[in-house]
Amino acid sequence: MMKKVFIIMAMLFIISSVDAKIFKRALIEIGPKASLYINEDVQFGIGVEVVVNPLRSVGFRFNLTEIRFDPTTFHFNREGSLDAFIYLPMKGLQLYVHSGIGLKTRETGDDPKTHYSIQGGLGLNYPLNQRTTLFAEPAVIISGNGETDVSFRISVGGRFGVID
Repeated sequence: MMKKVFIIMAMLFIISSVDAKIFKRALIEIGPKASLYINEDVQFGIGVEVVVNPLRSVGFRFNLTEIRFDPTTFHFNREGSLDAFIYLPMKGLQLYVHSGIGLKTRETGDDPKTHYSIQGGLGLNYPLNQRTTLFAEPAVIISGNGETDVSFRISVGGRFGVID
């Protein structure tokens, strides 16, 4: 009996002394972001995204809108994507792996073009408070419909909890 009490007390002591932090994310987050696309040329984009976190370790992102600036022109809502997040349980950091698919359409007069893409990378959330986080996210995007094109994206921005 005394051994059981000692083991239970030791377990309670160990659990209470661990500096574990539980990060609670909002169910729905919305936020602005800025992205740098690096390929044969460099493009800059600003946009808005929505993130839905139905589970503690899983989330989904939909890019609502983005204005992308080519060297001489800009494109509005040229491409959309849907990504899945897997949040990694780490102490002190909010890392996540993201992967998804995208669809890009381009009207070039008589010849409209559609390209599919897959993308993936790693992200880091930095919580400012319970409802606000900053994020940085590098990614690789593989796109094409026949000829394959690989580009790199670096995104930074903020997410604001709308619904808990």
